[in-house]
Amino acid sequence: MTQQIYSSDVLASIALIAILSLVRFVFARGLRRREDLTQQVIRRWSANARNVLLLVGLIGLVMIWAPQLRTFALSLTAFAVAMVVAMKELILCLSGSALRTLTRAFSVGDYIELGGIRGEVLDHNLIASRLMEMDRREGSLIHTGREVIVPHSLLFGAPLRVEAAVTGKACHTILLTFEPHSNLFAARSEIRDCVISALAPTAASKTNGLHSAATKTPDPNEIEVSLSTSDIGKYRIEVRFPIHPELARSAEQAVICAIGNLIHNLRESG
Repeated sequence: MTQQIYSSDVLASIALIAILSLVRFVFARGLRRREDLTQQVIRRWSANARNVLLLVGLIGLVMIWAPQLRTFALSLTAFAVAMVVAMKELILCLSGSALRTLTRAFSVGDYIELGGIRGEVLDHNLIASRLMEMDRREGSLIHTGREVIVPHSLLFGAPLRVEAAVTGKACHTILLTFEPHSNLFAARSEIRDCVISALAPTAASKTNGLHSAATKTPDPNEIEVSLSTSDIGKYRIEVRFPIHPELARSAEQAVICAIGNLIHNLRESG
């Protein structure tokens, strides 16, 4: 009798896994056929579908094996308590995943900073999120080329900063410091004009795999140029503009060179 119960549970488990695998295969195949969807949307839907199917599978297996698990748990209560203590981090990761889902804290394609790590969310599951790491410099969108796995347990111990991506873009910040040899406050309009001129060819350049909306010339109204002074009296120029992360490095170099040349010319003429 006991052997028949176990056999039926095994067959039910195999059938559940086979059905969920078939559903995921059909869904993934349907997404690949949708030519109107971007890669970012496909990754987001694939991650959400995989996580939902995984959750359904876990719940289904627990329901199938509930009688056996109940008997086993009653006989090994002390062992179960020890396992809970030992699996504290895993439980925190699962709880953090539930928190992320319920609060909609972030999703695939968002730019986040968690536990001192900044990056673009490439994928996430019930345990952790996979990020394309970015420079830790404040406001930078430049990729380091490394992928980082961030456990969801950090959501309970570190603040989360999220900057949602709009049409594949986010704001990149450049901070420059100069000696007060000339009056830069009077040249603010010139600095802004040179930044706009420097960004136009960079943003309009074609990059393989990038959507046209991510490579078009930025709206001048979206470009911010702020001037201030440091604690020791040096000029500080802060530039913020929307850009696709893959173009951030070249755009930053173009802006730095343009501002540097302009200030050098101002000093020479002054």
